[in-house]
Amino acid sequence: MEELEFDQLIYVSKRPFWHFLIALPLYYFSISMVFKTLDLFSSGKMIEALKFILATFFMLICAAGLTFTKRVYTNAKLKTVKFNFTLFKIPLCKDSVFENVEYISVYKNYSDRDFEIYIWLSETKKKSISVHLDLKSAFSYALKIADGLKVNLLDATEKGNFKWVEKEKIQ
Repeated sequence: MEELEFDQLIYVSKRPFWHFLIALPLYYFSISMVFKTLDLFSSGKMIEALKFILATFFMLICAAGLTFTKRVYTNAKLKTVKFNFTLFKIPLCKDSVFENVEYISVYKNYSDRDFEIYIWLSETKKKSISVHLDLKSAFSYALKIADGLKVNLLDATEKGNFKWVEKEKIQ
């Protein structure tokens, strides 16, 4: 019998409650601003209506930035990782899928003083997938992806001293 291949959910972004508290008035005012925009259009005040559309769009973008959810799915058999962004279960964009992942690396960006996580698709082809301000959260996220894909994790945080991470010691 043929074995079915399923993607495994390995990460879901967790939003603090205060993000929702800030976003709630933004959504509320955005809805009321839509009605005001319609009123301005019906009364012939086009410039004011366009200003309201711009302000409404800005408020919706801010609210969405506070409440969207990121999910990461992996498939160890196919070596694929899929990133999914939703806003209240509504997809925000097409899923980003990376196939034939060879390994994951955590890199220290000395110019910005942050840590980037790369997915390596070949010896020369890599994609940055995440930026973190501290080493612990970067390694935690990279380890989840590496474990889900069953690939190696490279510590590239020290210039010229790259080393493979023994995942058992971190967990």
